[in-house]
Amino acid sequence: MAPDPVLFAFCTTCHKDDWKKHKRICGTNASSRAESNHSNPFPRAPDAQNPGFDSANALLGLSNDDYLHKLSEKDAYIQLINCFRMRMEDEYAWGANNYGIYGGESPVPVFKKFLDLAEKGNKLLPSWWSKEKRRECERLALGGDSWADISCAVEKSDIQEHYGDGMMPMKLRILGEKFYGKGFQ
Repeated sequence: MAPDPVLFAFCTTCHKDDWKKHKRICGTNASSRAESNHSNPFPRAPDAQNPGFDSANALLGLSNDDYLHKLSEKDAYIQLINCFRMRMEDEYAWGANNYGIYGGESPVPVFKKFLDLAEKGNKLLPSWWSKEKRRECERLALGGDSWADISCAVEKSDIQEHYGDGMMPMKLRILGEKFYGKGFQ
């Protein structure tokens, strides 16, 4: 299987920095992971970032942790929602984990836990974020916008097409790792 083109875009940097990490990023194959009885071929500490996290974080301009601060309220909500949706898709496709809609369950409890983590993040949310803003984000996530609906699956290509940015899935993945404090398992 060919390497993920989004990951490959920054692989030359990680390739030069550390070949072992590079191999783990570019050599990952979703189907072989899913077929391996859900075992993790790249064991790491439960709270560890994915290999290449620091390089991608810097390359995508997310190092200052103020990414959401620069967006309008609605755009910040939608990107939070899409960050969650992208994470659930990755958990399903790459980690063989069935959370929320991927497990045939309501996505609301998992989304609320995601927002709890986001609120605990070290100033990752904008200063205007409050309990009322959270409720607004939750309402939007439940179908208030045809694009940002946690009841609908989203794939990398959907994100790329919607934002017109081939790197947007990676930005959302890195943002998700910041909230969760780790890569998907």
